[in-house]
Amino acid sequence: MKRVVALAGRPNTGKTTLFNALTGLRHRAANYAGCTVEKAIGTMQASGGEVEVVDLPGTFSMLPQTEDEQVAFRFLSECAGSGDDLLVLCVAEASNLDNDLVLPAGLKAAGYPVALAVNMIDESRLNGIKLDAAELSGRLGMPVALVSARTREGLEKLDALLTPPALRADLSEAMDFRRATKKRLHELQDEAVETARTASAASVTWPHRSVLPTVARAIRIDRVLLHPVAGPVILAVTMFLLFQALFVGARPVMDFLAAMLGSVAVRLRAHLPEGAVASLLCDGAIPGISAVVVFVPQIAILFLMIGFLEQSGYLPRAGAMVDRALRPFGLDGRVFIPFLSGFACAIPGVMAARTIHSEKRRIVTILLTPLMTCSARIPVYTLLITAFVPLSFRPLGFNGQGVVMAGMYVFGIVMALLLALALKFTSLHELHPAPATVLPPYRVPSARELARYVWARCWHFLSRAGQVIFTLSLVLWALAAFPRDAARLAPIEAELAAARTSAPSDPGLERALRGRLAAARIEGSVLGRTGRLIEPVFEPLGWDWRVSIASLSALAAREVFVGTLGTIYALGGESNASDGLVVALQDAKNADGTKRYGLATAVSLLIFFAIALQCMSTIVTVRRETNSWKIPALQFAFLFGLAYALSFAGYRLTLAFLG
Repeated sequence: MKRVVALAGRPNTGKTTLFNALTGLRHRAANYAGCTVEKAIGTMQASGGEVEVVDLPGTFSMLPQTEDEQVAFRFLSECAGSGDDLLVLCVAEASNLDNDLVLPAGLKAAGYPVALAVNMIDESRLNGIKLDAAELSGRLGMPVALVSARTREGLEKLDALLTPPALRADLSEAMDFRRATKKRLHELQDEAVETARTASAASVTWPHRSVLPTVARAIRIDRVLLHPVAGPVILAVTMFLLFQALFVGARPVMDFLAAMLGSVAVRLRAHLPEGAVASLLCDGAIPGISAVVVFVPQIAILFLMIGFLEQSGYLPRAGAMVDRALRPFGLDGRVFIPFLSGFACAIPGVMAARTIHSEKRRIVTILLTPLMTCSARIPVYTLLITAFVPLSFRPLGFNGQGVVMAGMYVFGIVMALLLALALKFTSLHELHPAPATVLPPYRVPSARELARYVWARCWHFLSRAGQVIFTLSLVLWALAAFPRDAARLAPIEAELAAARTSAPSDPGLERALRGRLAAARIEGSVLGRTGRLIEPVFEPLGWDWRVSIASLSALAAREVFVGTLGTIYALGGESNASDGLVVALQDAKNADGTKRYGLATAVSLLIFFAIALQCMSTIVTVRRETNSWKIPALQFAFLFGLAYALSFAGYRLTLAFLG
């Protein structure tokens, strides 16, 4: 038998802040049974022993409408029937008791043991609001504690509420919300509204002023931040800084981590004999670790800034400003941050969709975020545009290569909006628009809460998505490393051995031979043979087996396409578009002497990489965020099919008009 405290209340009451204050770092994330809604579970030491604390999804009333609310009430029903000791600790905002007392009053009437934590009393004092806790407790028939989770004021008063007598209540008469009729719920809601109104009126003394100080301050700030002209400019600057932080701020740390792990691989290879073990560690395990770790700086910066904007009160206002423009596409302002984050990397963009309360719109956002042009596409775009868009192409006097690069960003946005429009005709469309966003007062974010917020998100990525990414990286290595064609590799290995022992040494020759050896290994591997096998499938797109292999290897990460193609052309495994690879692609010939690639092939590849979900890390993250393989499987299949069709059309149209 467990002792369980369930934290309940609407969003923006400081419920999660109170949860963090009670549990510290002794909490974990999990999913409620049978759904993708996430819950936070922690433990705390009360005077009566250890207590399990569960942070329920945000709940507004006794009439559950969203999936979050349904999950919260279902959890209470299941917990009441499990035999565990249960206390529902409702969290209310001190300055908004009329609305926030409805839930605790209703749960009390439904037969649940309820206590009330009136939060943000520091703000209520600033506003001149006086609260009578004893009167409120008597009116509601439940224990009441006045607290400030942000400053930790009054938290010691909660200890008395969590002792065994308070938890050991008779739950035999508690309502099972899973079987409750709508009529009974409406009755409870009506009774709770009246109880909340009378209790608030009797226990709260309001100041003799028409507008509260915090509200007046918010109005003054909003006159600037929500101004029809200045507001969008400020939002654009804010998002630009966020965008730059993800690109620029995280890049040095990402480069450092990648270089550090790369140097480890180089040193390890120098001390290990050539063979499968060295390749497993240096080409499989360490790159697998790198594929996980290098994303952490972006995730940390993203959620640091999102947490700051959210806690300060600005994020709901930013969403409100772009909401109207997105409504015709079946979206709302909450998708703005995930989409913007997707320009740096789809992984933090997908994770940022957690800020969307509607489950359907969260799924739609997750499905569409990978269409934003992430930084991993840039090496691929740069290689193809540099190789096949001539410098002589200057539309309206602008650099044609830059115009094409900018066009790829626009193309991704347009495709996302068109698909969002198409999804309006599916079951994922929100039939009833989400309720208007409640604009909270402006607050100074807590450094402690920001640190916990960022740490929780980073640890979630490392501990959950990271494990699968690392495992699949090893699988991909095995497919690219085996089987080894000894007859093909032996002559090159002999040349490489001779080059290493020759005097004087020729580093350039050694580099070229290592590239030829890597190319031969890939060509004879399962991955290479698969490329030959599937070449007829991609031939209508203007691809040969080399491009097919590179595209398959890009499932690990899109930028791997460049390195794999470079390896195949015996130029080494660089992950950027070197001049040598550009020239190799331009000069590549078929057996009959005709050019192997042209502008039509480049158009086909650009379209394909703009749409297809060529990123194993993103696929795994979507699986973790949705708690199902079904959604990422459908997402991958649909985007792949769409990418193939549009690439075919682009290839044929380019051939028809440009030859």
